[in-house]
Amino acid sequence: SSVQLGHEVNYVCYMFSSCVLAPVFCMAGEAVLVLLMVTALIVWEPLAGFLLCASFLPLTGLYVGLVRKRLRRYGMEELEARRKQSRTVVEAYRGYAELEIARAFHTSLASFDQGMEFIVHNRLRMEVYQLFPFFLSEVAVVAGLALLIGTGSGDLGLVSGVFAVAAFRLIPAVRAVLNSWVTLQNASHTITVVKEGISDKLQQGTQNQTPFTLKQNIELRKLSFAFPDGHTLFSNLTLSISCGERIGVRGASGSGKSTLFNLMLGFFPPTSGEILIDGRKLTSANRSEWHKLVGYVPQEIFIIEGTLADNIALGQTQVDHIKMIQVLEQVQLKEWANELPQGLDTPLGEYGSRLSGGQKQRIGIARALYKEAEVLFFDEATSALDNKTEQEINHALETLSLQHRELTLIIIAHRESSLAFCDRIFDLDSGNIYTKEK
Repeated sequence: SSVQLGHEVNYVCYMFSSCVLAPVFCMAGEAVLVLLMVTALIVWEPLAGFLLCASFLPLTGLYVGLVRKRLRRYGMEELEARRKQSRTVVEAYRGYAELEIARAFHTSLASFDQGMEFIVHNRLRMEVYQLFPFFLSEVAVVAGLALLIGTGSGDLGLVSGVFAVAAFRLIPAVRAVLNSWVTLQNASHTITVVKEGISDKLQQGTQNQTPFTLKQNIELRKLSFAFPDGHTLFSNLTLSISCGERIGVRGASGSGKSTLFNLMLGFFPPTSGEILIDGRKLTSANRSEWHKLVGYVPQEIFIIEGTLADNIALGQTQVDHIKMIQVLEQVQLKEWANELPQGLDTPLGEYGSRLSGGQKQRIGIARALYKEAEVLFFDEATSALDNKTEQEINHALETLSLQHRELTLIIIAHRESSLAFCDRIFDLDSGNIYTKEK
Protein backbone atom coordinates (compact mmCIF):
# COMPACT_ATOMS: atom_id res chain seq x y z
CA SER A 1 0.00 0.00 0.00
CA SER A 2 1.46 3.34 -1.04
CA VAL A 3 -0.45 5.00 1.80
CA GLN A 4 1.18 2.68 4.35
CA LEU A 5 4.65 3.24 2.90
CA GLY A 6 4.13 7.00 2.89
CA HIS A 7 2.93 6.87 6.48
CA GLU A 8 6.03 4.91 7.51
CA VAL A 9 8.37 7.32 5.74
CA ASN A 10 6.80 10.45 7.23
CA TYR A 11 5.19 9.55 10.56
CA VAL A 12 6.95 6.38 11.74
CA CYS A 13 10.46 7.72 11.13
CA TYR A 14 9.54 10.93 12.94
CA MET A 15 8.20 8.87 15.86
CA PHE A 16 11.40 6.84 15.93
CA SER A 17 13.43 10.03 16.33
CA SER A 18 11.21 11.77 18.87
CA CYS A 19 9.80 8.79 20.78
CA VAL A 20 12.68 6.29 20.71
CA LEU A 21 16.01 8.07 20.25
CA ALA A 22 15.16 11.10 22.40
CA PRO A 23 13.84 9.01 25.35
CA VAL A 24 16.90 6.73 25.15
CA PHE A 25 19.25 9.69 25.56
CA CYS A 26 17.07 11.14 28.31
CA MET A 27 17.02 7.82 30.18
CA ALA A 28 20.79 7.45 29.81
CA GLY A 29 21.45 10.90 31.27
CA GLU A 30 19.05 10.50 34.17
CA ALA A 31 20.27 6.94 34.86
CA VAL A 32 23.85 8.20 35.22
CA LEU A 33 22.65 10.85 37.67
CA VAL A 34 20.70 8.28 39.72
CA LEU A 35 23.62 5.84 39.74
CA LEU A 36 26.11 8.46 40.95
CA MET A 37 23.80 9.74 43.69
CA VAL A 38 22.90 6.26 44.97
CA THR A 39 26.57 5.21 44.92
CA ALA A 40 27.62 8.30 46.86
CA LEU A 41 24.78 7.78 49.36
CA ILE A 42 25.71 4.14 49.94
CA VAL A 43 29.35 5.07 50.51
CA TRP A 44 28.50 7.88 52.92
CA GLU A 45 25.43 6.39 54.64
CA PRO A 46 24.92 2.73 53.67
CA LEU A 47 21.64 2.27 55.47
CA ALA A 48 19.96 5.23 53.78
CA GLY A 49 21.31 4.12 50.41
CA PHE A 50 20.08 0.55 50.73
CA LEU A 51 16.67 1.65 51.98
CA LEU A 52 16.39 4.07 49.06
CA CYS A 53 17.04 1.22 46.63
CA ALA A 54 14.67 -1.07 48.53
CA SER A 55 11.84 1.47 48.28
CA PHE A 56 12.24 2.55 44.66
CA LEU A 57 13.35 -0.60 42.83
CA PRO A 58 10.45 -2.96 43.68
CA LEU A 59 7.79 -0.40 42.77
CA THR A 60 9.61 0.50 39.56
CA GLY A 61 9.98 -3.17 38.61
CA LEU A 62 6.31 -3.86 39.37
CA TYR A 63 5.24 -0.89 37.23
CA VAL A 64 7.44 -1.95 34.32
CA GLY A 65 6.20 -5.53 34.46
CA LEU A 66 2.53 -4.57 34.54
CA VAL A 67 2.38 -1.98 31.76
CA ARG A 68 5.09 -3.01 29.27
CA LYS A 69 2.95 -5.29 27.08
CA ARG A 70 -0.01 -2.91 27.25
CA LEU A 71 2.10 0.03 26.09
CA ARG A 72 3.43 -1.92 23.12
CA ARG A 73 -0.07 -3.07 22.18
CA TYR A 74 -1.42 0.49 22.43
CA GLY A 75 1.41 1.68 20.19
CA MET A 76 0.65 -0.92 17.51
CA GLU A 77 -3.07 -0.15 17.69
CA GLU A 78 -2.42 3.55 17.26
CA LEU A 79 -0.10 2.87 14.31
CA GLU A 80 -2.85 0.91 12.55
CA ALA A 81 -5.41 3.61 13.38
CA ARG A 82 -3.22 6.34 11.92
CA ARG A 83 -2.60 4.26 8.80
CA LYS A 84 -6.35 3.94 8.34
CA GLN A 85 -6.74 7.68 8.88
CA SER A 86 -4.19 8.40 6.16
CA ARG A 87 -5.85 5.93 3.81
CA THR A 88 -9.29 7.45 4.44
CA VAL A 89 -8.04 10.95 3.66
CA VAL A 90 -6.16 9.93 0.50
CA GLU A 91 -9.10 7.89 -0.81
CA ALA A 92 -11.50 10.74 -0.11
CA TYR A 93 -9.36 13.11 -2.17
CA ARG A 94 -8.83 10.68 -5.02
CA GLY A 95 -12.45 9.56 -5.24
CA TYR A 96 -14.20 12.75 -4.23
CA ALA A 97 -16.34 13.05 -7.36
CA GLU A 98 -17.46 9.41 -7.28
CA LEU A 99 -18.16 9.54 -3.54
CA GLU A 100 -20.24 12.69 -3.88
CA ILE A 101 -22.25 11.40 -6.85
CA ALA A 102 -22.90 8.10 -5.08
CA ARG A 103 -23.83 10.05 -1.93
CA ALA A 104 -21.26 7.97 -0.07
CA PHE A 105 -18.99 10.71 1.23
CA HIS A 106 -20.56 10.39 4.66
CA THR A 107 -18.99 6.95 4.98
CA SER A 108 -15.52 8.49 4.64
CA LEU A 109 -16.39 11.12 7.24
CA ALA A 110 -17.72 8.46 9.60
CA SER A 111 -14.60 6.34 9.15
CA PHE A 112 -12.40 9.37 9.84
CA ASP A 113 -14.37 10.32 12.97
CA GLN A 114 -14.26 6.75 14.25
CA GLY A 115 -10.51 6.58 13.78
CA MET A 116 -10.02 9.93 15.49
CA GLU A 117 -12.08 8.81 18.49
CA PHE A 118 -9.92 5.70 18.84
CA ILE A 119 -6.70 7.74 18.66
CA VAL A 120 -7.99 10.18 21.29
CA HIS A 121 -9.00 7.29 23.57
CA ASN A 122 -5.56 5.70 23.08
CA ARG A 123 -3.84 8.99 23.94
CA LEU A 124 -5.89 9.28 27.13
CA ARG A 125 -4.78 5.80 28.18
CA MET A 126 -1.19 6.81 27.58
CA GLU A 127 -1.64 9.96 29.70
CA VAL A 128 -2.88 7.82 32.57
CA TYR A 129 0.18 5.57 32.43
CA GLN A 130 2.46 8.61 32.31
CA LEU A 131 0.90 9.93 35.53
CA PHE A 132 1.67 6.74 37.45
CA PRO A 133 5.39 7.57 37.99
CA PHE A 134 4.38 10.68 39.95
CA PHE A 135 2.28 8.57 42.28
CA LEU A 136 4.82 5.74 42.54
CA SER A 137 7.73 8.05 43.41
CA GLU A 138 5.80 9.54 46.30
CA VAL A 139 4.74 6.08 47.50
CA ALA A 140 8.40 4.98 47.34
CA VAL A 141 9.48 7.90 49.56
CA VAL A 142 6.79 7.15 52.14
CA ALA A 143 7.67 3.44 52.07
CA GLY A 144 11.37 4.21 52.49
CA LEU A 145 10.77 6.49 55.46
CA ALA A 146 8.55 3.82 57.02
CA LEU A 147 11.30 1.23 56.61
CA LEU A 148 13.81 3.66 58.06
CA ILE A 149 11.68 4.31 61.11
CA GLY A 150 10.97 0.58 61.43
CA THR A 151 14.66 -0.30 61.60
CA GLY A 152 15.26 2.29 64.30
CA SER A 153 19.02 1.92 64.07
CA GLY A 154 21.68 4.64 64.15
CA ASP A 155 21.09 8.36 64.30
CA LEU A 156 17.52 8.34 63.00
CA GLY A 157 17.35 12.09 62.51
CA LEU A 158 20.54 12.28 60.49
CA VAL A 159 19.80 9.18 58.42
CA SER A 160 16.21 10.22 57.71
CA GLY A 161 17.35 13.70 56.68
CA VAL A 162 19.92 12.31 54.29
CA PHE A 163 17.33 9.86 52.94
CA ALA A 164 14.74 12.60 52.43
CA VAL A 165 17.14 14.94 50.63
CA ALA A 166 18.40 12.15 48.36
CA ALA A 167 14.90 10.83 47.70
CA PHE A 168 13.39 14.15 46.73
CA ARG A 169 16.34 14.87 44.48
CA LEU A 170 15.93 11.50 42.81
CA ILE A 171 12.17 11.79 42.33
CA PRO A 172 12.42 14.01 39.18
CA ALA A 173 15.12 11.74 37.74
CA VAL A 174 13.12 8.57 38.36
CA ARG A 175 10.00 10.17 36.91
CA ALA A 176 11.92 11.25 33.82
CA VAL A 177 13.33 7.73 33.36
CA LEU A 178 9.93 6.07 33.73
CA ASN A 179 8.12 8.57 31.48
CA SER A 180 10.80 8.19 28.83
CA TRP A 181 10.51 4.42 29.15
CA VAL A 182 6.72 4.66 28.71
CA THR A 183 7.17 6.75 25.56
CA LEU A 184 9.80 4.35 24.23
CA GLN A 185 7.65 1.27 24.83
CA ASN A 186 4.66 2.87 23.15
CA ALA A 187 6.78 3.65 20.09
CA SER A 188 8.81 0.42 20.10
CA HIS A 189 7.04 -0.78 16.93
CA THR A 190 8.90 1.91 14.98
CA ILE A 191 12.18 0.11 15.70
CA THR A 192 11.05 -2.85 13.59
CA VAL A 193 10.03 -0.61 10.68
CA VAL A 194 13.30 1.34 10.71
CA LYS A 195 15.34 -1.84 11.17
CA GLU A 196 13.80 -3.40 8.06
CA GLY A 197 14.57 -0.31 6.00
CA ILE A 198 18.17 -0.09 7.25
CA SER A 199 18.72 -3.84 6.72
CA ASP A 200 17.56 -3.59 3.10
CA LYS A 201 19.83 -0.61 2.49
CA LEU A 202 22.85 -2.28 4.11
CA GLN A 203 22.23 -5.46 2.12
CA GLN A 204 22.20 -3.49 -1.12
CA GLY A 205 25.35 -1.66 -0.08
CA THR A 206 27.27 -4.90 0.48
CA GLN A 207 26.44 -6.26 -2.96
CA ASN A 208 28.72 -5.96 -5.95
CA GLN A 209 27.70 -2.75 -7.69
CA THR A 210 29.67 -3.35 -10.90
CA PRO A 211 27.89 -1.58 -13.77
CA PHE A 212 25.80 -3.73 -16.10
CA THR A 213 26.58 -3.97 -19.80
CA LEU A 214 24.37 -5.28 -22.57
CA LYS A 215 26.43 -6.42 -25.51
CA GLN A 216 24.99 -9.89 -26.05
CA ASN A 217 21.55 -10.76 -24.69
CA ILE A 218 18.97 -10.75 -21.93
CA GLU A 219 18.17 -14.33 -20.96
CA LEU A 220 15.14 -15.57 -19.04
CA ARG A 221 16.12 -19.03 -17.83
CA LYS A 222 13.33 -21.34 -16.56
CA LEU A 223 11.58 -18.37 -15.02
CA SER A 224 8.54 -18.97 -12.81
CA PHE A 225 6.40 -16.65 -10.75
CA ALA A 226 3.61 -17.34 -8.26
CA PHE A 227 1.76 -15.04 -5.89
CA PRO A 228 1.93 -15.64 -2.11
CA ASP A 229 -1.53 -17.23 -2.27
CA GLY A 230 -0.14 -19.94 -4.55
CA HIS A 231 -1.61 -18.68 -7.85
CA THR A 232 0.97 -19.32 -10.57
CA LEU A 233 1.18 -16.89 -13.50
CA PHE A 234 3.75 -18.76 -15.54
CA SER A 235 6.43 -21.42 -15.05
CA ASN A 236 9.63 -22.57 -16.75
CA LEU A 237 9.59 -19.59 -19.06
CA THR A 238 12.71 -19.45 -21.26
CA LEU A 239 13.49 -16.60 -23.61
CA SER A 240 16.61 -14.99 -25.04
CA ILE A 241 16.49 -11.38 -26.27
CA SER A 242 19.48 -10.31 -28.32
CA CYS A 243 21.01 -6.88 -28.03
CA GLY A 244 19.37 -4.56 -30.56
CA GLU A 245 16.34 -6.79 -31.04
CA ARG A 246 12.76 -5.55 -31.14
CA ILE A 247 10.55 -8.06 -29.38
CA GLY A 248 6.85 -7.90 -28.57
CA VAL A 249 5.04 -9.62 -25.71
CA ARG A 250 1.35 -10.42 -26.03
CA GLY A 251 -1.16 -12.37 -24.00
CA ALA A 252 -4.63 -12.24 -22.52
CA SER A 253 -5.43 -9.91 -19.65
CA GLY A 254 -4.14 -11.39 -16.42
CA SER A 255 -1.60 -13.64 -18.15
CA GLY A 256 1.27 -11.83 -16.39
CA LYS A 257 2.66 -9.46 -19.03
CA SER A 258 3.21 -6.54 -16.62
CA THR A 259 4.47 -8.95 -13.97
CA LEU A 260 7.03 -10.21 -16.46
CA PHE A 261 8.23 -6.64 -16.90
CA ASN A 262 8.47 -6.19 -13.13
CA LEU A 263 10.60 -9.32 -12.99
CA MET A 264 12.84 -8.13 -15.81
CA LEU A 265 13.23 -4.76 -14.11
CA GLY A 266 14.20 -6.41 -10.84
CA PHE A 267 11.20 -5.22 -8.81
CA PHE A 268 9.85 -8.74 -8.21
CA PRO A 269 12.00 -11.75 -7.31
CA PRO A 270 11.14 -14.82 -9.39
CA THR A 271 9.73 -17.85 -7.60
CA SER A 272 12.31 -19.92 -9.46
CA GLY A 273 14.69 -19.46 -12.35
CA GLU A 274 16.80 -16.42 -13.08
CA ILE A 275 17.28 -13.43 -15.36
CA LEU A 276 20.72 -12.90 -16.85
CA ILE A 277 22.06 -9.77 -18.55
CA ASP A 278 25.16 -10.74 -20.53
CA GLY A 279 25.45 -13.72 -18.19
CA ARG A 280 25.16 -11.68 -14.99
CA LYS A 281 22.25 -12.52 -12.70
CA LEU A 282 19.76 -9.73 -11.97
CA THR A 283 18.78 -9.35 -8.30
CA SER A 284 16.99 -6.78 -6.18
CA ALA A 285 20.39 -5.75 -4.80
CA ASN A 286 22.00 -4.85 -8.14
CA ARG A 287 18.90 -3.67 -10.01
CA SER A 288 19.86 0.01 -9.54
CA GLU A 289 22.85 -0.57 -11.84
CA TRP A 290 20.61 -2.33 -14.36
CA HIS A 291 18.18 0.59 -14.28
CA LYS A 292 20.90 2.90 -15.59
CA LEU A 293 20.60 1.10 -18.93
CA VAL A 294 16.82 0.97 -19.23
CA GLY A 295 13.90 3.26 -19.94
CA TYR A 296 10.38 2.35 -18.87
CA VAL A 297 7.02 3.54 -20.17
CA PRO A 298 4.19 2.02 -18.08
CA GLN A 299 0.45 2.03 -18.64
CA GLU A 300 -0.09 4.79 -16.07
CA ILE A 301 2.49 7.51 -16.55
CA PHE A 302 3.95 9.04 -13.39
CA ILE A 303 3.80 12.85 -13.51
CA ILE A 304 5.50 14.90 -10.80
CA GLU A 305 4.15 18.28 -9.72
CA GLY A 306 6.67 20.21 -11.78
CA THR A 307 7.29 21.65 -15.21
CA LEU A 308 7.23 19.87 -18.56
CA ALA A 309 11.04 19.93 -18.60
CA ASP A 310 11.20 18.47 -15.08
CA ASN A 311 8.98 15.58 -16.10
CA ILE A 312 10.86 14.69 -19.27
CA ALA A 313 14.33 15.01 -17.72
CA LEU A 314 13.13 13.17 -14.62
CA GLY A 315 15.89 13.04 -11.98
CA GLN A 316 18.44 14.94 -14.09
CA THR A 317 19.60 18.31 -12.79
CA GLN A 318 20.96 19.58 -16.12
CA VAL A 319 18.41 19.88 -18.92
CA ASP A 320 19.43 19.71 -22.58
CA HIS A 321 16.71 21.81 -24.20
CA ILE A 322 17.81 20.97 -27.74
CA LYS A 323 17.56 17.24 -27.15
CA MET A 324 14.29 17.73 -25.30
CA ILE A 325 12.74 19.53 -28.27
CA GLN A 326 13.91 16.70 -30.53
CA VAL A 327 12.21 14.01 -28.46
CA LEU A 328 9.07 16.14 -28.18
CA GLU A 329 8.97 16.26 -31.95
CA GLN A 330 9.38 12.49 -32.14
CA VAL A 331 6.34 11.94 -29.90
CA GLN A 332 4.26 14.62 -31.63
CA LEU A 333 4.30 17.09 -28.72
CA LYS A 334 6.48 19.87 -30.11
CA GLU A 335 3.63 22.07 -31.36
CA TRP A 336 1.71 21.61 -28.12
CA ALA A 337 4.80 22.50 -26.08
CA ASN A 338 5.34 25.66 -28.15
CA GLU A 339 1.79 26.78 -27.36
CA LEU A 340 2.20 26.43 -23.60
CA PRO A 341 2.34 29.75 -21.69
CA GLN A 342 5.86 29.15 -20.39
CA GLY A 343 7.01 26.57 -22.91
CA LEU A 344 9.10 23.83 -21.35
CA ASP A 345 8.90 25.61 -17.98
CA THR A 346 5.10 25.35 -17.79
CA PRO A 347 3.85 23.57 -14.62
CA LEU A 348 1.77 20.47 -15.38
CA GLY A 349 -0.29 20.52 -12.16
CA GLU A 350 -0.73 17.90 -9.48
CA TYR A 351 -0.46 14.37 -10.97
CA GLY A 352 -0.57 16.01 -14.41
CA SER A 353 -4.07 17.38 -13.84
CA ARG A 354 -3.67 19.70 -16.82
CA LEU A 355 -2.86 16.87 -19.24
CA SER A 356 -5.00 14.53 -21.27
CA GLY A 357 -4.40 10.78 -21.15
CA GLY A 358 -2.70 10.82 -24.54
CA GLN A 359 -0.39 13.68 -23.53
CA LYS A 360 0.67 11.80 -20.42
CA GLN A 361 1.56 8.75 -22.52
CA ARG A 362 3.60 10.85 -24.94
CA ILE A 363 5.49 12.47 -22.07
CA GLY A 364 6.29 9.02 -20.71
CA ILE A 365 7.68 7.95 -24.08
CA ALA A 366 9.60 11.23 -24.41
CA ARG A 367 11.12 10.59 -20.99
CA ALA A 368 12.44 7.20 -22.11
CA LEU A 369 13.80 8.62 -25.37
CA TYR A 370 15.44 11.55 -23.59
CA LYS A 371 17.31 9.18 -21.26
CA GLU A 372 18.94 7.49 -24.29
CA ALA A 373 18.59 4.12 -22.62
CA GLU A 374 20.02 0.98 -24.16
CA VAL A 375 16.87 -1.03 -23.41
CA LEU A 376 13.37 0.42 -23.66
CA PHE A 377 10.44 -1.30 -21.93
CA PHE A 378 6.99 -0.29 -23.20
CA ASP A 379 4.04 -1.56 -21.18
CA GLU A 380 0.94 -0.68 -23.23
CA ALA A 381 2.62 2.68 -23.85
CA THR A 382 0.29 3.62 -26.72
CA SER A 383 -2.91 2.31 -25.17
CA ALA A 384 -4.37 5.80 -24.66
CA LEU A 385 -3.52 7.06 -28.15
CA ASP A 386 -5.68 7.10 -31.24
CA ASN A 387 -4.74 4.92 -34.20
CA LYS A 388 -3.09 7.71 -36.17
CA THR A 389 -0.93 8.88 -33.28
CA GLU A 390 -0.12 5.29 -32.38
CA GLN A 391 1.19 4.71 -35.89
CA GLU A 392 3.30 7.86 -35.65
CA ILE A 393 4.78 6.78 -32.33
CA ASN A 394 5.50 3.28 -33.62
CA HIS A 395 7.12 4.75 -36.70
CA ALA A 396 9.25 7.00 -34.48
CA LEU A 397 10.33 4.00 -32.42
CA GLU A 398 11.12 2.02 -35.56
CA THR A 399 13.17 4.90 -36.94
CA LEU A 400 14.94 5.22 -33.62
CA SER A 401 15.84 1.53 -33.57
CA LEU A 402 17.13 1.70 -37.14
CA GLN A 403 19.32 4.68 -36.27
CA HIS A 404 20.65 2.96 -33.16
CA ARG A 405 21.10 -0.73 -33.97
CA GLU A 406 22.25 -1.47 -30.41
CA LEU A 407 18.93 -0.24 -28.93
CA THR A 408 16.76 -3.08 -27.58
CA LEU A 409 12.98 -2.66 -27.53
CA ILE A 410 10.66 -4.86 -25.43
CA ILE A 411 7.00 -4.03 -25.97
CA ILE A 412 3.78 -5.21 -24.34
CA ALA A 413 0.65 -4.52 -26.36
CA HIS A 414 -2.84 -5.87 -26.92
CA ARG A 415 -3.14 -4.45 -30.41
CA GLU A 416 -1.21 -6.25 -33.13
CA SER A 417 -0.58 -2.91 -34.81
CA SER A 418 1.62 -1.87 -31.89
CA LEU A 419 3.79 -4.94 -32.49
CA ALA A 420 3.96 -4.63 -36.25
CA PHE A 421 7.58 -3.45 -36.38
CA CYS A 422 8.87 -6.08 -33.91
CA ASP A 423 11.35 -8.72 -35.04
CA ARG A 424 9.73 -11.42 -32.91
CA ILE A 425 6.56 -11.78 -30.84
CA PHE A 426 6.47 -13.84 -27.68
CA ASP A 427 3.04 -15.24 -26.84
CA LEU A 428 2.88 -15.53 -23.04
CA ASP A 429 -0.23 -17.75 -23.12
CA SER A 430 1.30 -20.48 -25.24
CA GLY A 431 4.97 -19.83 -24.63
CA ASN A 432 5.60 -19.77 -28.40
CA ILE A 433 7.79 -17.28 -30.25
CA TYR A 434 6.74 -15.99 -33.66
CA THR A 435 9.19 -14.43 -36.05
CA LYS A 436 7.76 -11.57 -38.12
CA GLU A 437 8.07 -11.82 -41.86
CA LYS A 438 10.19 -9.09 -43.34
